[in-house]
Amino acid sequence: MFYEFKITVLVKQSTHHLEMQEHIGSWLHRAQLADPVLKASHYDTNFKHFIFSNLYPIEKDGVYQKGRAYIIRVRSARADTLNRMNSCVKKCREDEYFQLVACEQGSVTLSHITEMISITPVIVTINHKPWVHENSIEQLIKRLHSNAEKKFKDLYPDDQQQSFQEFIQGLVIENKKPIAISYKNRKLLGNKLRLFINEDEYSQKMANVVLGSGLGEKGSSIGAGFCLAKCIK
Repeated sequence: MFYEFKITVLVKQSTHHLEMQEHIGSWLHRAQLADPVLKASHYDTNFKHFIFSNLYPIEKDGVYQKGRAYIIRVRSARADTLNRMNSCVKKCREDEYFQLVACEQGSVTLSHITEMISITPVIVTINHKPWVHENSIEQLIKRLHSNAEKKFKDLYPDDQQQSFQEFIQGLVIENKKPIAISYKNRKLLGNKLRLFINEDEYSQKMANVVLGSGLGEKGSSIGAGFCLAKCIK
């Protein structure tokens, strides 16, 4: 299970989609300063356990338009984190890029997950350098699993289950070349991924953690690794 709220916003400045994720992250982080618990966590290096999408619907030319309404989906593996963020967003109703229109909150319980598709680029670094197509797929899977397992153990320190395989059975890279996302006056390289998930219980738990906390790195900063899931009904 994970928790989600949908924010409807009016965009105040036309912005390219590869720049918009940073602006969404900045707005959400500024809003969190109104809550003492979230404000304290903002300055530590622990996992934040939330993730957000880019704006929806997607514009065909890649530019979100001033004056139009869009939806942002914000998720967390922790109910308390999402409740606090929801309250903060309602207090910080606008900034230079967004004006809040509405919020709708709920929880999501998924049945058996077979696939996951990242709708924002996934960022993975190896020795402080971005994973790129020239590196091996096996290396990418191992890094994604390691990151997800650390999030799982941070969320559930008393769960003693161990994994003898990666939760990802295989993956497909959907883009032909890395996607460059703007962040702090530089570009971070990521990739859109389709993951095939193993059927065992531990792999399913890991997949649910990823859906609530993000796949790979920079999920709470720029919404990298926001995924949708395909399930067996």
